Amino acid sequence: MVDTGTVQRTSSVDRVGAFSGVVYVLLANLGSMLVGVGPGGEGSPGQLMLDESRRIAENPWTRLAFAMLILAYLAWMVFAGYLCWRVRDGGWFATTALVGAIAAITVNLAATSAGLTVYLLREVLTPDIARALTDLDGIGHMLLVLPAGAFVLFVSAAALTTKVLGRVLSWSGIAIGATCIVVTAATALPSTEDLFLWPFLLVLLWMAVVSLRLGFARNRTRVPAVEAATVREG
Repeated sequence: MVDTGTVQRTSSVDRVGAFSGVVYVLLANLGSMLVGVGPGGEGSPGQLMLDESRRIAENPWTRLAFAMLILAYLAWMVFAGYLCWRVRDGGWFATTALVGAIAAITVNLAATSAGLTVYLLREVLTPDIARALTDLDGIGHMLLVLPAGAFVLFVSAAALTTKVLGRVLSWSGIAIGATCIVVTAATALPSTEDLFLWPFLLVLLWMAVVSLRLGFARNRTRVPAVEAATVREG
């Protein structure tokens, strides 16, 4: 039998993938904060949305905010790919998690595109079209909770079977993912987005905690004792 030792190996590339989760959460929230929310006014809902788009256009931080949101979506893609790769031995759980992540990112981009259309065409759109596009944006963000919940649920189940995450993070992810799915199915898409806000906030919190947990974790690899001694001496 070959004696083995434990050598700590740190991959900078892996840390980039791990920390991309918390980068997504930070950039998405900072970008939204820079855009801000304007005061209410009088008029039709569509006209109010056009007025809000004009207010955003006058905000000097708007371009920076949009750039941060674009980078946030990229960070989400990287994190989803990295996490699903880490739990790839989880079988179809890992595959389903990847499908859920792709669906969530696609829905989010489609919803954002509708809102961006109102912003870019604010001077030529009628209030009715502006309202329709903004409502499409809102519905998309409500639908986002379902695939995001599926991603968290199945990647947590895969992490539980592969022991990539601790039991607390795995079971909490399963609970959060299941909650997102139940909320979406039970409410049958109500006319307000408020009900879908808190489940998605739980998803963001879970992603941030998992990202930090994996980013700061020390990777240990079992190698032959001779090689382990050589690495330590070097």
